[in-house]
Amino acid sequence: MFQFSPKKEMQMFFSKRQAYWVSQVFGWSTFVVYEIVNLLGLGFFSWNNAVLMLLAAPLGVAITHIYRAILVRWRVLEMPFTQMAVLALVAVFGLSTVLFAGLILVSWALEGAPNWAEVNANYVFMSILNWSRYIFVWVLIYHLFGLMERINRTQFERLASENQLKNIELQNLKAQLNPHFLFNALNSVKALTHSDPKRAGDAVMLLSDLLRYSLNYEKQTLVPLTDELAVTRDYLALEKIRFNSRLEYALDIDPAAEKWPIPPILLVTLAENAIKHGIAQSVQGGFVRISARLENDKLWLTVCNTGNLLPKSGHQGIGLDNIRRRLDMLFAGKAVFDLKNDLEQNTVTAAVQIPAF
Repeated sequence: MFQFSPKKEMQMFFSKRQAYWVSQVFGWSTFVVYEIVNLLGLGFFSWNNAVLMLLAAPLGVAITHIYRAILVRWRVLEMPFTQMAVLALVAVFGLSTVLFAGLILVSWALEGAPNWAEVNANYVFMSILNWSRYIFVWVLIYHLFGLMERINRTQFERLASENQLKNIELQNLKAQLNPHFLFNALNSVKALTHSDPKRAGDAVMLLSDLLRYSLNYEKQTLVPLTDELAVTRDYLALEKIRFNSRLEYALDIDPAAEKWPIPPILLVTLAENAIKHGIAQSVQGGFVRISARLENDKLWLTVCNTGNLLPKSGHQGIGLDNIRRRLDMLFAGKAVFDLKNDLEQNTVTAAVQIPAF
């Protein structure tokens, strides 16, 4: 799951607060300049009007800041869109009324006495409507910003949840593959315990290396190809002890590909599958050839073995199904896994194409 440190959260908080106050000061200062220029252009400029506009800015800052505090306190931006939009429209006219009332009092204070003659229903309505233009822009911008934040937060939480689920599934796949692979390896040792105790002892030494690797790989998502090749050689040597002359194997590895990251146990699983479903099914045995090369910034892995594909109602076994699912999750569908049967050559080839991580 994605996490932020307290220090980073504090930095983001102060940055957001500073941006809010800069926007407040800039927006209401722009309003003052616009109104004064407008008064000059229309020929209505007076010092009383100029002072009134200058005082309107801090009053606007105050009432919109209070409105912002109410939004945060009552979590208005988390409400359904329709409900939030209605409340925003009500707020526009409510804030405009407060702003108008405040400026009327300031105007009367500047004139020295209230002018009740100018206060009528039409004047009040048009004045509130006039001030609502500015309040509407403020409310619109703030609510849109809040909606964008909510959408981004929702997407972030969804991605974090998906990432956590993928990590859990990857761990489950590893846990599923580990006993499956080791069980098959133990069967190889078991087959030698009575027929050839010395070779069984050698097989136990190789199996210990496999066990050590299997314990370590569970902590890693990807490992260098060179590490996977080392344990694959141990596994093939173990199976060579079991099958003797029935198994021949060769590795053709491009040195440039040795550092390429791949999912752990990938190559071992392909080799194990080739021996179990290919070599072990033939009285004469056969060969397993593993190759790796880099091409177009992608790693190409192939495991070719003697034998033929025997479909079983679409089921390909734990190992191959595990490979497909892990590749899909780790590389977002960009990795390719293919299994081909060459009847003329009596071979089966498993090919994996892995892009850069």
